[in-house]
Amino acid sequence: MLKSLKFFQWRRLPKAFLLFFCWAIAPLFLVEVSMILLEPYLFRGLYQYDPDLGFRIRPHANGNNEFGFNDRDYPLETEPGTFRMLVLSDSFNWAGGQDGNYTALLENQFQQYYGTHKVDVINAGYPGTHTAEQLALLKKFGLQYNPDLVVLGFFVGNDFIDADPNRKRIIVNDIYIDIDRREELILFGYPIIGQSRLWLFIKQKYKVFQEAAKSRQTSVSPPVQPRVKLVSATDAESEEREQSPGVLSREMFLEVERARLEFCEIEDLEAGDRDANIDYILDSISEMNAILKSRNIQFIVALYPDEFQVNPKLLNQLASNFDIDLNDYELTCQQNILKRHLEKENISYIDFTPRFREEHQSRHLYLFQEPHWNSAGNRLAADILFENLVKITDENLSN
Repeated sequence: MLKSLKFFQWRRLPKAFLLFFCWAIAPLFLVEVSMILLEPYLFRGLYQYDPDLGFRIRPHANGNNEFGFNDRDYPLETEPGTFRMLVLSDSFNWAGGQDGNYTALLENQFQQYYGTHKVDVINAGYPGTHTAEQLALLKKFGLQYNPDLVVLGFFVGNDFIDADPNRKRIIVNDIYIDIDRREELILFGYPIIGQSRLWLFIKQKYKVFQEAAKSRQTSVSPPVQPRVKLVSATDAESEEREQSPGVLSREMFLEVERARLEFCEIEDLEAGDRDANIDYILDSISEMNAILKSRNIQFIVALYPDEFQVNPKLLNQLASNFDIDLNDYELTCQQNILKRHLEKENISYIDFTPRFREEHQSRHLYLFQEPHWNSAGNRLAADILFENLVKITDENLSN
């Protein structure tokens, strides 16, 4: 009797496996295949996959231009009697929207100074990129505008940190994924990744939902004390500081700022732990300079400081929360590294740090719990650029 029962159970196993395959494995497989083959039709967000850049911003989505830049369309050929500058950067070129971004404010200042259509300021930034990726943007799109001047906006907070020489940031199903460019696999024009697209999509959406919930909780009530002590912003401070729709929770914001500060730990810098990232950025700037010089295009690098470098209250909060001895850090190491290279290569630069430190004493320049400039920061950035660049435009427009 026992043998008959075991035989009966073994006979049922293939059927169970078949049912499991039909009801679980096969549908998941079909979903994965559909998310690959139907991505251009199912996912029509701001971003799309690009085999050269890894990703690009979809043309004319949300008011951006033909190349996905946060600006209007410009004719590719410069009109006679017009000076054209291209401003390359990352998400700083998106904060404030198309009209409130520092690039638009700068163009307005030139318009008030010279009159209409004398100076074009083309906003050529993509969020989530560093200098080497902006070099690729310049080659693929930026040079088509035939600029007279290129300004590279370098955000010291993460442009060195993100610059892994082997990283390629791609977009699949409307989410960022960082892959090793040496292992990239493209099949029939689609990127193939070694992870479940469905799982990545669900995990990303849950992460966004979770962070948004934390942010709402922080703004409504005092935060629950986490593992490390968090000094929360006062209600008065949060009310007077501009907020963005993507504001981070206080916990996440401080973790991000701590990671940026840690890049400047003197011991690690002297040990060469940052050299691969640093060299990758410096080589990209040198290549950008060589390309522009060969076309007789002027080149200037603008250095954008991180908030902890201009806001003593934030810096002290990081030191207190994470038990950091600030004597172990070169707080402006990114600026110092970059300026040494630029001076060696005879590349002009504008360091925003001193002015931002001075102005921050009387007003906030960054969004609340967000690493980008608020409206005052965007205005100050435009002022600094105008004061430095008007000499160049005067010289060129007078000829």
